Amino acid sequence: MKIVLTALNAKYTHDNLAVRYLQAYCSKSFPDLIVREFNINQNLSLILAELVDLDPDVIGFSCYIWNIGETIEVIKNLKKVRPDLVIVLGGPEVSYDYHQLMKNHREIDYIVAGEGEKPFLQLLSLLKHTRIPSPPQLAGVSSLVYRVGEKILNNPKVIMDLSELPGAYSYDLSRLKNKIVYYETSRGCPFNCEYCLSSRSGNVRYFPLEQCKREIKTLAEMGIEQIRFVDRTFNCNPDRAYELLKFIISLDTNTRFQFEIGGDLLSEDLLKLLEKAPYNRLQFEIGVQSTNPKTLKQIGRKTDLGKLAENVKVLKNKTDVRFLLDLIAGLPEESFARFGYSFDFVYNLQPTKIQLGFLKLLKGSRLRERVDEFGCIFTDKAPYEVLQTNSISYPQLSLLKVIEALVEMFYNSGRFSYSLNYLIRREQVRPFELFANLAHKWKAKGYHLVYHSVFKLYNLLWELIGSDDPVLLNYLRFDYRNNEPKRTTPSWLTSSDHKKTIQKYSRELIRDGSIFKYLPKLKPLELSPREISRKFMIEEFDYLIYPWQPIPPKKKQLLLFDYSDDLRIRVYDLNI
Repeated sequence: MKIVLTALNAKYTHDNLAVRYLQAYCSKSFPDLIVREFNINQNLSLILAELVDLDPDVIGFSCYIWNIGETIEVIKNLKKVRPDLVIVLGGPEVSYDYHQLMKNHREIDYIVAGEGEKPFLQLLSLLKHTRIPSPPQLAGVSSLVYRVGEKILNNPKVIMDLSELPGAYSYDLSRLKNKIVYYETSRGCPFNCEYCLSSRSGNVRYFPLEQCKREIKTLAEMGIEQIRFVDRTFNCNPDRAYELLKFIISLDTNTRFQFEIGGDLLSEDLLKLLEKAPYNRLQFEIGVQSTNPKTLKQIGRKTDLGKLAENVKVLKNKTDVRFLLDLIAGLPEESFARFGYSFDFVYNLQPTKIQLGFLKLLKGSRLRERVDEFGCIFTDKAPYEVLQTNSISYPQLSLLKVIEALVEMFYNSGRFSYSLNYLIRREQVRPFELFANLAHKWKAKGYHLVYHSVFKLYNLLWELIGSDDPVLLNYLRFDYRNNEPKRTTPSWLTSSDHKKTIQKYSRELIRDGSIFKYLPKLKPLELSPREISRKFMIEEFDYLIYPWQPIPPKKKQLLLFDYSDDLRIRVYDLNI
């Protein structure tokens, strides 16, 4: 019996964790099991041809909100050309409301609802002995959804003992080159957020600690660029989180590790440990979602926002940990205006990134069962995104989509921090008001419909909000030089006098060797003057803008931008 496991990932750079677990769990009984991963951006007819060429007897698909449409299209055509093929679906998108899915799509033979390793092996073992199992035989397969005549039946779900699962990365690492790796040290969640499925997957269970360490070390030694942990709240067990983070911090690697963290659950000991984390080693994704007490009550979320803010400030001021703060628009009881205050709370904490998401009514989530209570209208097809509620209209959510894009371009890019902070002060507005005003202007120009290069964004911000303000022009010039090491300053951002001054000081610094006062690690390299000149750039400013201050005095300032470090750019004041 020839078995194929497959998934249509969201991007080429993603590796499917679920498929890896299934392969590892089933490989002893079915060593010839084949894994083929694709992505939703590929031509579906080519994916179909590849799967047919493998000539499988059984094929299993891993299903999520981002790939269910494409997956259904592929299996429809698979059944047309291979009607004898047994098709099995699994994954979060098919683990709830499966009766309707089976009724609508007779191409689906079986669904494994919930954790799939043990049930999938049971089903394969049964199919190995008979291609058409009897109802009593199917009734013995845990978590299985299947047909008996016109009836659709489902068996009780199994909760896996994670100590029985072989590591997902214990072998076959050849597929990981240039991939983002997903990893988990636990399953389940201790919380009951009503928009999330994790609270319905049972109590938190943990993989053996030493197994996790072994796999993490193996992946880190491979030079994987990024490992994203999918544990729903990585630090819900503080002692275990401390042990794993201590281990990860100690590794000799350039891999970055990302975790979903309860911001208010960070202990003092853990925060102290994080001070030792190397630059670019750790990234935390911290869910805020809303600061509206009425909203938090409606979605069953309990967060000590004061403690969260206090801990985030420690991350910001005392560690090199990157941290992302999440918001969700479209939640119950949160209007456009009230969402703005949630945005301000997050913005003022100055995270590495702000992730502005939109409520998705996932199948199986408690909130999906309560949509009538808060007047929620959402899309019929995945990802089931909110269109409007009793508290926020469709036009308001549409404007938030524009704001989301602007936040991504101007804040999350990290390129405009000095300019944005100045504009908030200049306009005397809250952060959300600045982005809302910019969104209205952006949309009026039709800029939301067009792609813009990152270099064009400097000019567009000046066009829409500049008002011929010389201070803003200087801050934009600083942001440009502090983020674009390989490009000369555009002519609209500078002047010919500035250029002459820059050339003069650059030559002098190299000629007399004083450049090594600022870039000492270049001296032993014995580089040519031309090579040295590529490692830094000088810029002249008309105001004392560095370090940032809200009302900089008008005075010439020469700054040297050090581009010799691949990880970060450093700035030196040549006037000092």
